[in-house]
Amino acid sequence: MSRVKPFTEDNVRQYPKVELHCHLDGSISLPALREMAAVTGTPLPADDQDLRHLVTAPLETESLIDYLQRFQVVTDLMQTAEQLRIAGFDMVRTAAADGLIYLETRFAPAIFTQKGLSVRDAIQATLDGLHAGTEEFGIPVNAIVCVMRDRPIDECIGVFEVASEFIGKGVVGLDFAGDEYNHPAIDLAEAMKAGRQTGLPFSFHAGEAGPVDNVAVALTMGAERIGHGVHMSGFPATIKQAKRADATIEMCPTSNVQTKAVTGYDTFPLSEFLSAGLNVTLNTDDRTVSNVTLTSEFMTVHAHYGLGWQHLERLTLNAINGAFISDEEKAALRDKVHAAVTA
Repeated sequence: MSRVKPFTEDNVRQYPKVELHCHLDGSISLPALREMAAVTGTPLPADDQDLRHLVTAPLETESLIDYLQRFQVVTDLMQTAEQLRIAGFDMVRTAAADGLIYLETRFAPAIFTQKGLSVRDAIQATLDGLHAGTEEFGIPVNAIVCVMRDRPIDECIGVFEVASEFIGKGVVGLDFAGDEYNHPAIDLAEAMKAGRQTGLPFSFHAGEAGPVDNVAVALTMGAERIGHGVHMSGFPATIKQAKRADATIEMCPTSNVQTKAVTGYDTFPLSEFLSAGLNVTLNTDDRTVSNVTLTSEFMTVHAHYGLGWQHLERLTLNAINGAFISDEEKAALRDKVHAAVTA
């Protein structure tokens, strides 16, 4: 592959990219939010700048908890089947505009049950939107079902059991999200065991707001992927454990700077993890809350760390290798990457 094409935003956007860590409720576009609000007659600020201020976190966000507060306006608009279908469709539309060839989005369906939907209804409606988006834009998008780690264990197990009904229908994995600091990985062992019994693999938020111990415990419990994982930095034993497990590390630079998982871009351990041979991937985490795209995140790491086309290809192939899809689907995605012309 020739790599003489300038590493510009337009060229990176056109490159066939893959994303594994993208929260649906943190990534809905402003037009889709307005469409969702119209379903229930919910008032929103008339000016887009005012609406963005409500749903986007500044770079100076105080903590993960402060960051998560931006989700409330959005999740209040995700309480009917029609709203969830709009959200799912919008997720695929934005992925296509960003040059993605595959995406795994994640959401916690229990959050969408405040006005009568069941967890099953919420998953089905979201998948309906994702499938409609795939049909419209040609971008395959699958779902990872999350539970909130501060919720009762029995509720988490119940969500995982319902999620397993959608194996082969768009649900490809499970996850624990939410307040990691006050709810460490070890406290989730019973739910993790039940989730693994469904046959679905785990992507596990760990080492973001909590210590490196959460990464080690998540890997020990069988997590195939680690969401964030930045607190492995400076802990070679855990890095070696992640390498032995062949774990995929889902890194999210701007989000981590905002939530104070790292003190700034200069301490974000992307280069350290790449040098250590970890299966690093680049992700947005929350496109709207962080006001980023995958394209812009690649431009950010290019500016801060000098990463270019070779690294973009490596990170993309890592994402394909770590995706919760079949070997045949992975091979098809690799073919698209290898065929990419950057000159």
